[in-house]
Amino acid sequence: MQFRSGFRVIGVAVMLGLSVAGLQAAESPTFTKDVAPIIFDNCVTCHRPNHIAPMSLGSYEEARPWARSIKDVVVSRVMPPWGADPTNSLKFRNERYLDQEEIDTIVAWVDAGSPKGNDADLPSLPEFADGWTYEGGEPDYIIPMPVEYEISAEGEEDYLDFWSPMPWEQDRFAEVLELRPGNFAATHHSAIYTRDLPAGKRVVDGILIDDENDAVIVRDAIENEGRVEQSVFNEVNLPGSSKLLSYVPGRGVERHQPGTGKRLAADKWLRWTLHYNPIGVPATDQHKLGIWFNTKPVTHEVLTRQAGNAFPTDPFGSDVYIVEGTEIKPTRDGETGEVVRAKIPNIPPYADDWKITGITPITEPITLFALSPHMHLRGKSLRWVVTYPDGREQTILDVPNFDFNWQIHYELAEPLHLPAGSKITGIGVYDNSLNNRWNPGPHLEVYWGQQSWDEMYQAFTEYVVDSQDLTTTKPSTNNE
Repeated sequence: MQFRSGFRVIGVAVMLGLSVAGLQAAESPTFTKDVAPIIFDNCVTCHRPNHIAPMSLGSYEEARPWARSIKDVVVSRVMPPWGADPTNSLKFRNERYLDQEEIDTIVAWVDAGSPKGNDADLPSLPEFADGWTYEGGEPDYIIPMPVEYEISAEGEEDYLDFWSPMPWEQDRFAEVLELRPGNFAATHHSAIYTRDLPAGKRVVDGILIDDENDAVIVRDAIENEGRVEQSVFNEVNLPGSSKLLSYVPGRGVERHQPGTGKRLAADKWLRWTLHYNPIGVPATDQHKLGIWFNTKPVTHEVLTRQAGNAFPTDPFGSDVYIVEGTEIKPTRDGETGEVVRAKIPNIPPYADDWKITGITPITEPITLFALSPHMHLRGKSLRWVVTYPDGREQTILDVPNFDFNWQIHYELAEPLHLPAGSKITGIGVYDNSLNNRWNPGPHLEVYWGQQSWDEMYQAFTEYVVDSQDLTTTKPSTNNE
């Protein structure tokens, strides 16, 4: 009887001109109706022509050859990249992991043979203005890097600095910034700062020149401390300096809350800091800085600091780091009174859970908006913890499996107010052992430096000082 019932179903299908395979396909998800909306919402920011991802996924013809790979990376939650542990972190407004229903849809589509579906069901592909990632359209203002740099085909490219003047006469504020490489493949990472021009220096065609000996400075001597015993001190701590943003794989856009923004000070210079990777053939690059100005009056300037480094309102030199249980603090020169910044010990060979903790005391109320982790190939995890004046602790971001290839800027869904007497702690863990598949040399001592095989510890926070209301202290403008 069961056989006869099955026979009747097949017979009806044949009479209607259908096949069993056709019936199954009709019930399975299709690319145009079910899968494309998921990919367009979560993937094409990177997976589009001339962008960071190795392939484009903006059409069925482009996505179909990668169907099984797409299934594998979404099931393993490798893609879309999102490093924060949702069970041990706050919520973020730029979260981009797939829910289980979306993953199941992609799996069912692939298992059914990846059918296309009806063209009429295909949603519109997101539009990106001239290659920009931010969805707000063409930037209000674009500043190109002052030179087009020629990248060697082989060898090692050192850090490079280029300088350009601020192109307006009054301070302006950016609600959104995007730093976009001209050559994604050859860009290891980049950053841009506002800086005072160093004393005794001038700029010629974007290059810093020492007036005393007329020499070209391709790397500012302030940061050129060498690889051995390099300080964790960084550019944002320099007087007259402010970090705008960085580009690394996975990061290059920073969005600030309405009414807040990064200051583009008219009396500063833009310092472009570049690090390139040779790609086997000669290449060129010219970054662009895209600026979307604030649409609302700016009440507070967004500042950037690293956990462990003092806030600008603190006495200079109050940095605190703990390395493998030993506190490392700056000292003061007995004769000059100048602060001598702490040097961080190198990571020993084969160390598998080597820990550095940076602690920043909060001396006056602030509001925290975003966090950005940066480590290199030995980086294992990075976690931010807030300790309140009453001793209560709260983990705000936990990145348990740091991925050098996807370094995300985490924007809090709700700004976090921190009272005076709180502290921010960034806990970084490094794996220099054989267990780290990305480790280029577990038998080597790891220096603190600029190259990928060196290491960095950067637990950046973005915040505003609550009392620094620009509407009462210094009027803000976005007028020319």
